[in-house]
Amino acid sequence: MWLAHNARASANPWHAVDPIAPIEAAYRRGVLRAKVNVHDLSCSSATVDCMDNPVPGTRIWLTLPGLESRAAMVERCEGFRAFVRFAEPFHPAVLDAFLNGTIRRYH
Repeated sequence: MWLAHNARASANPWHAVDPIAPIEAAYRRGVLRAKVNVHDLSCSSATVDCMDNPVPGTRIWLTLPGLESRAAMVERCEGFRAFVRFAEPFHPAVLDAFLNGTIRRYH
């Protein structure tokens, strides 16, 4: 498994990694606060299951477990699923540590 993960990471470390289970995160848009599921998390973007339909160009804040809040802009919204791009991308090492559970284990 380590070799398969390492080969996939070395092929394209910036590509989205689709974990089996969605990641629960805190979502904030204005005064609206909710727990949401995050899918297709990559260094620069993610897919968020929302409770509302934010308009493209809306700034939201996502707080992933063990990390600080991160601003993101809604690129498009289909149904209750928003596709967002982070204002400041994650460093690949931080994303890798988060997806492997290292960050969530210690914080």
